[in-house]
Amino acid sequence: PQVGDDRDPCTDDTCNPSIGCVKTPKVCNDDNVCTTDSCAFGQCVFLAISCDDNNACTRDTCDRITGCQRDTINCDDTDECTDDSCDRAIGCVHSPHNCDDNNACTTETCDRFDGCQHTPVVCNDGDICTYDTCVRASGCSFPKKNCEDNNACTADTCGASQVLNNPGSLVHTNIASPYHDRHRCPIDI
Repeated sequence: PQVGDDRDPCTDDTCNPSIGCVKTPKVCNDDNVCTTDSCAFGQCVFLAISCDDNNACTRDTCDRITGCQRDTINCDDTDECTDDSCDRAIGCVHSPHNCDDNNACTTETCDRFDGCQHTPVVCNDGDICTYDTCVRASGCSFPKKNCEDNNACTADTCGASQVLNNPGSLVHTNIASPYHDRHRCPIDI
């Protein structure tokens, strides 16, 4: 009789009188698409496959029936002061949110729960002789008050008033006229 043993433990060796020796590979199948199945030294070996897609923005897993699964990761850090995105090389990126409203009359801050805050700028130069205003493009502005009363017989200034309920105001002081013409600048003598 013919000897059919090839001394390979990963084959089943038989002899067929019609065709001779038959070497049938040992079947190693764990019915799991997440493994590569092979035989080594007569033993089945089941090595896990890699589902890594080299994308830090996916969570890679394997299902034994359907194979590799790739789920997009959630980068939301629940912080209203960051813009959340994902870079496939490094994963989640949380960039500071730009709260600038392009308004020089507000100060911008950010609250992690409520987001951007725009607080009006206080424009006060402490000068009662200026108007305290704010211009959106340039910020605080303090134009001088116009003290002119269009009366040639008064000297017009701005300053603290002695009048109650009029703490900072225009002051019009009578001018003593060199002429005693009451029609020009009437004065009390």
